[in-house]
Amino acid sequence: MRHFIQGIFILLSVFFIWPTNGMADDWSSQIVEHDVDPSDTDSGIVKSDARNVAGYMKNASEDGRLLVFFGGAQSFRQTPNIPFIADALEHHYRVIMIDYVYNPPGTLLCDQSNDPCFSDYRKAKIFGGAPMKGLNVSTPEGLVARTASMLRYLHRKWPAEHWDQYLDQGQPRWANIAVSGFSQGAGLAAFFAKTTTVARVILLSSPWDHYQATNSVASWLSSPSATPADRWWGMYSAREANAQWMQKTYAALGISPDHIRLVTDAAQCKPGSGLYLPNHWAVAELGCTPRTPNGSFMEKPLWDLMLGDGRGRDEDSAP
Repeated sequence: MRHFIQGIFILLSVFFIWPTNGMADDWSSQIVEHDVDPSDTDSGIVKSDARNVAGYMKNASEDGRLLVFFGGAQSFRQTPNIPFIADALEHHYRVIMIDYVYNPPGTLLCDQSNDPCFSDYRKAKIFGGAPMKGLNVSTPEGLVARTASMLRYLHRKWPAEHWDQYLDQGQPRWANIAVSGFSQGAGLAAFFAKTTTVARVILLSSPWDHYQATNSVASWLSSPSATPADRWWGMYSAREANAQWMQKTYAALGISPDHIRLVTDAAQCKPGSGLYLPNHWAVAELGCTPRTPNGSFMEKPLWDLMLGDGRGRDEDSAP
């Protein structure tokens, strides 16, 4: 096991030194964090891109909700520099970032008009055991199983931290768990929230599941949702290439317009090696997310609204 202070908590040092925050300089002493190889949680997990990470603020109440987060492109999940995650910790959430194998992306396998390709793709990655052409995910390597394995591992290793409060007979207590993701991970979170009731779903720059040949969005987006409509939140940049598609997919998902946050600020990074969608990553990624002259993240007010209170004390949270 390796502490992930080199990843997410580097950004926390930046996130928490805003003049308006008032948090003590010894920010690292306020956080409990664990960095776990997925294969340590279940021997059936043999394919991974990065590590699972878990963390919470020491002063957070034990009744805080869990936020399960699915990342995006592989290169941006090796070191999870995601200010949105820091904001979730500040909002009394515990956070688990679940690794999975990114490639191949759904846009590569489903670039024609063969609906329900995107539905099959996301079902395979989430639940495993549902092979499709070009993709074969074992059941232990599906995101649901990976999350359950991680929670059970955390409970075994650190029982005093009470990670078992998010388990019911060894499986995640999803009705009390918020799910979120960025890019491909957001599309996976959305599909899962359609099939399973969760406390809250927060989508960052995805899904944009569509078929160019028919100029239409994937049919699963408008299917009935197990998660009530008032628990859905979405955010994307008006400047990204797929903004027009996300306007359509968020509408198909049934997300209320007042639960959609639109980023209008330009990315503060430039295209380069491995960085070809700066305005896409500006929604959540440390190096691209716009900042004010004093160093604060411009999008923090948008994240605050989508996250709500991790203790479930705001009106938009699930009862």
